Amino acid sequence: SVLKRMGRPGDYISQLQLVHKLRSEMPDVSLRSSFIVGFPGETETDFLELLGFLEEARFNHCGIFQYSPEEDTAAADMSDQIDQDIKEERYKRAMELQQTVALEQQQQLVGKTLQVLIDGPSSETDLVLVGRHRGQAPEVDGVVYIGNKLANPGNLVDVRISEAHPYDLVGEIVEGEGA
Repeated sequence: SVLKRMGRPGDYISQLQLVHKLRSEMPDVSLRSSFIVGFPGETETDFLELLGFLEEARFNHCGIFQYSPEEDTAAADMSDQIDQDIKEERYKRAMELQQTVALEQQQQLVGKTLQVLIDGPSSETDLVLVGRHRGQAPEVDGVVYIGNKLANPGNLVDVRISEAHPYDLVGEIVEGEGA
């Protein structure tokens, strides 16, 4: 019902079927999406449906945002605006769930060797490199931290993943192994 009020195509079932189809045809696909909580008229039942969808879809990366009215939009004029406290509480619940899902997804990469594009040194220390594997979009997803060897920005290197966190991975460059 929230998707309909937003004027978005699809529904719970069709969107979930698409996620399952993508994963069955491309098992290593990395999926990301974004969701709004607190859209006008969103009920607790609607919100629980969103949590169920997040749990079942198991996105690798997901943004959760609180609805905020934009001038000259139909939603801004809707009478059933959601209280800010409710939006914040729903945001926290959705983020907690997504962080749990993301960590579980990331933990599946521990022990694997991934090809990583080197971005350069970490902003925190020159002793650690930062890069991204093909499932990490620049500026919106996490990164791979590498501390054992140097490589130049733009290099593609094989990295064995040793640690997983909800957003970032940690690994070491390995020589002579394919990704």
